[in-house]
Amino acid sequence: MQKSSFRLKIAKAIFVLIASVLASCGDSVTPIASEDYFPLKIGSQWIYSMEESSTLRNLCADDGVTNSSYELKVVITDSYANAEGGTTYVFERSKRTLTTDPWTPIATWTAQRRGSKLIANESNVLYVKLLFPVAEEATWNGNEFNTEIQLNNSNVDSYQMINVHQPYSLSSTKSYPKSVTVIQNNEVNNVLRLDVRKEVYALGVGLVYKESNVLKYFSQSQDGEVNFECYLQKRVQNGTTLKQTLKEFSTP
Repeated sequence: MQKSSFRLKIAKAIFVLIASVLASCGDSVTPIASEDYFPLKIGSQWIYSMEESSTLRNLCADDGVTNSSYELKVVITDSYANAEGGTTYVFERSKRTLTTDPWTPIATWTAQRRGSKLIANESNVLYVKLLFPVAEEATWNGNEFNTEIQLNNSNVDSYQMINVHQPYSLSSTKSYPKSVTVIQNNEVNNVLRLDVRKEVYALGVGLVYKESNVLKYFSQSQDGEVNFECYLQKRVQNGTTLKQTLKEFSTP
């Protein structure tokens, strides 16, 4: 009788152990691969809706504004071994004004992972787009590998991640369960310039939204013209604005 009771206790203990193991497995969270915020796979394709505006005024009263809208297609077409011992991926870029127009090639960019950094070569300028693993409020110099000078006359461009692994709604009909936003600059309270730039990456998709507003205002006087009213109104002397919104994404 005692042996039967002992065996029953052992059986119950084993049952409880197995149940707890199964429960813990069911509650486990699959680790997120940070690299999937910038997926690099030959054949992947993105189509974006683009809105651009450029301003160039010699005098305060000039119009000088040019607006354009078009579609941009980005396709990873190739890859090759690079000097750093990694792999560089080739991005072919083309554009069209109307959906019925043929695509016109405009540029070839590249990207590579170098250690913890995702580095993109955009028009022969290297930018550190992301750091892996992604982390809330992580900061780095996006211009680490270039000599670009910002509107504030500095080469250092301090990027910061926010909303890491958070949902992102691109529109009322399109959203992504996990995303990361990179604030590239957020200088808004300056009487001489505006520099607001950000990019949003969705897990497994890559770049889904980009916004850039880089504008220089007229100063109190410019080229002998008295521009005090323009200065007070923050009238733009030169600069560009851009919105890039993902329309379609496909991958092999």
